[in-house]
Amino acid sequence: MRIGRLVFILASLLLAVGLHTTAVFAQDPSDDVRLDSAVRALEMGPRETRTDLSVDLYNTTSERQLVKIVLDRIPEGWDIAVWDRFFDFKVGEIVVEPPAPDDTGPSQSLRLRVDLPDERPLAGPYSFGLRVTSPDGSVEYDSASYTIEVPEPPAPTDTGVAVTVTFPALSGPSTSQFEFEIVIDNDTGADTSFNLTAGVIDETGQAPSGWDITFSPSFGQERVISSISVGDALNERVDVRVAPPRNTDTGDYLVLVQVQDDAGFNAEAPLVVSIRGRGEVFLSTDTGLLNLDATAGEEASTTLRLTNFGTGDLADINLRATSPQGWNVTFQQSPIPSLPNDQQIDIITTILPAADAIPGDYLITLHADHPDTNASLELRVTVAQSTIWGWLGIVLVGLVILILGGLFVRLGRR
Repeated sequence: MRIGRLVFILASLLLAVGLHTTAVFAQDPSDDVRLDSAVRALEMGPRETRTDLSVDLYNTTSERQLVKIVLDRIPEGWDIAVWDRFFDFKVGEIVVEPPAPDDTGPSQSLRLRVDLPDERPLAGPYSFGLRVTSPDGSVEYDSASYTIEVPEPPAPTDTGVAVTVTFPALSGPSTSQFEFEIVIDNDTGADTSFNLTAGVIDETGQAPSGWDITFSPSFGQERVISSISVGDALNERVDVRVAPPRNTDTGDYLVLVQVQDDAGFNAEAPLVVSIRGRGEVFLSTDTGLLNLDATAGEEASTTLRLTNFGTGDLADINLRATSPQGWNVTFQQSPIPSLPNDQQIDIITTILPAADAIPGDYLITLHADHPDTNASLELRVTVAQSTIWGWLGIVLVGLVILILGGLFVRLGRR
């Protein structure tokens, strides 16, 4: 009896150890599906009423898993739901496929959408939870907690609409296009379509003509618009492009942008464009002729005329020439230290063709270079044979005549 009892006790101990070992090495079913959400806490904008967060599900097993999406502790009046990643439908239960070999990405990607109540809640933090469970709720695979910080609402505007500008003043030459960005805040209490207009005023209070002002949405700059719809308590960004006429005088110009709807809500945004001077050089000759006669190996000259027809002064204008090989082009002065706007200067230019230049027409390009502007001029040079070769030819002809005359005289005596 004692031996039998001892065997029974040993068998019971072995069975208990085996069950304990099995329990230790068995996989916890709560680890079958893992939840990952990169952002767990955020602060909404003062006019925002909705935000979206990403939710990724990972199947850590080799079998398909049907899971249930559970949201809890939702603040009163808030609309919080989990959607598919394209926001086509809300998700209550979803099948999470097992990962493919060597696939480390999520098995399912979902979106968590949070909508505030119509009556904006008081400022402060609000929390809620998201759980992923088995369909019957007996197993909780994973969970996450989220905190949404609701800021103080912006102060209401007297006009129902406000326009703000980050950089209200820009400067540059009249050949530039000036780009501003304005932000339109809708505080009218309803979704509203605002008309966009603008005008220009110079320093004397006059409205100059020829200015081109266009509006484009910040995320669709290829479009030109004249109005924009803004949701209630939301804002929209608009790009304002200002192109002055090329001959605009230097000075400050006020560009007044007006935003107005049909109900009479309106606001203005003053923008400042400062036109600074910029020189523009033009090349010609004093006579206007673009051709020159020259002789091979001999200097010829012309007068190059530089005119600054821009709105600013120019300094250190460099002159250079592109000429045939063996030719030499020199300028009376280069660089030119100063050329005020609406002024001109004449520079004597000397051209020396190569001594062996074949008679004919040649092109020389004259350049005026400056960091802000440049100009060029093509000059046709007609080259004639050097007079030295002409006299040499006469001498050779005379020699030939003398030799022939001597031969006739000598042969005639015989």
